[in-house]
Amino acid sequence: MKNALAGKVSYFILTFVFLIIIASFLFSGFDNFSMGTAQNVAAVDGTPITIKEYQSALNRQVEFFNQMMGGSGMTQKQMEDMGIKQSVLNGLIQQKLILNAADQLGFVVSLSEIKNEIKAMPYFQTNNQFDVNLYRNMLQSNGYIPTQFEELVGNDLKQKKIDELFNSMIVSEGHIQDVAKFKNNQVTVQGVKISRQSLAPLVSVTEQEVRAFLANPENQKTLEAAYNDNLSTYNKPEEVKARHILIAGDDAKSLEKIKAIKAQVTAKNFNDIAKKETEDPTGKANGGDLGWFSAGRMVPEFEKVAFNMKKGDISEPVKTQFGYHIIMVEDKKAADIKTLESVKPELARIAIQKTKAQDLDQLLKTTAEQIQSALEKNDFATAEALATKVDGQIYKNADVNQFDQNLVATNLSPAEADQIFKAAPGTVLNFGNPGTIFMIKVVGKKVGAEKTPEQMKAEIASQNQLFSRKVKEELVKTMNNKAKVVTNQSLL
Repeated sequence: MKNALAGKVSYFILTFVFLIIIASFLFSGFDNFSMGTAQNVAAVDGTPITIKEYQSALNRQVEFFNQMMGGSGMTQKQMEDMGIKQSVLNGLIQQKLILNAADQLGFVVSLSEIKNEIKAMPYFQTNNQFDVNLYRNMLQSNGYIPTQFEELVGNDLKQKKIDELFNSMIVSEGHIQDVAKFKNNQVTVQGVKISRQSLAPLVSVTEQEVRAFLANPENQKTLEAAYNDNLSTYNKPEEVKARHILIAGDDAKSLEKIKAIKAQVTAKNFNDIAKKETEDPTGKANGGDLGWFSAGRMVPEFEKVAFNMKKGDISEPVKTQFGYHIIMVEDKKAADIKTLESVKPELARIAIQKTKAQDLDQLLKTTAEQIQSALEKNDFATAEALATKVDGQIYKNADVNQFDQNLVATNLSPAEADQIFKAAPGTVLNFGNPGTIFMIKVVGKKVGAEKTPEQMKAEIASQNQLFSRKVKEELVKTMNNKAKVVTNQSLL
């Protein structure tokens, strides 16, 4: 359906951009990148990404995650597991591609534009006037010379100009109207989706099979590896579920304010008072809810108090680097440490279940037949119970619209969506394959309410933003496929 609508969109600007950039790649040679230089971690069509650029971007990303984790420093393993280094490099490569695109399109940033931008930066001003000595001293203390910093500012302005080009792209009024029309065209469905592997825990294993598996010395390494791969399951640290109210600052006025709040709060009104008084932006929306956290997630002063409180307690003001907090502990979980020896029978059972391919195939077939029968008999409760048992995806009176073609957390294929919209109410559709049970019953069809002028305005903004983002993504993808990107992994 989205492809059918594409004809109503004006692609003049997109085509214009692509033709210029792609042509420039086809008729220009690639500069060689010397991996011997110690200053570059990568190069994009000869444009270098220096160690300094990379390290600066990496530091910003690590600091962002540190703040999310309550101020505790990230370990190298955490950085590797999250792929932060590669993610930072990919972001820098994309920036270089966009800047190269700006050059190919003839975007020019004048020296006067750069100077005016720098002069307007507040951290280079004294008494609201640009201070050239302050400017030079700050650059020097951060390891920059003026020409380097001016190049960074010029690139930033160039980036803004190309962003303005993308943001200026608009889709046609006819396209917007068709989007609204197809979003209003909806089908209500019920169904379930279950993966073959999720049924493995239901495969029958005898105690004799478990004992035989444990007695075989060759299986010990398998058990140890399975245990180490699931340490977070078998070694659960003590956890606290808490809320907090934050007053930023460490002066007497901040302390006086937090004490006044402490005198008012109770377990019943903590949520409401947090929304009103806290100076934590996230806390204003969720009543100061911090969810569950284990040791090492919050700053030490905060943790020390929280882990020594009882369920239902409200703390006295606690001072941290962020200001003053009042903490309420909503619940606690004691540490749950299970040794390898204690879980060997469970690990052996899981390992055996994975080897019983024929039993698993039969179970998949039987479960699929049971679900199909239940849906045909309007017995959704049985289908839901079967899916719940193995943590499958459940679609209970879920709506699918003809534009997005999304079913809750599932992206339908065009063929699947087409079948759903063509099927009569009561039809059971089987989208499964040898590795998945995926059955959908069409419950009914409906037309959504017409959008108000305000909703239509929001839809126009949304579609223009979506179109602009898609153009940019496609441009970067095309350039990346044609660009010569060389990286020095030893410097990452």
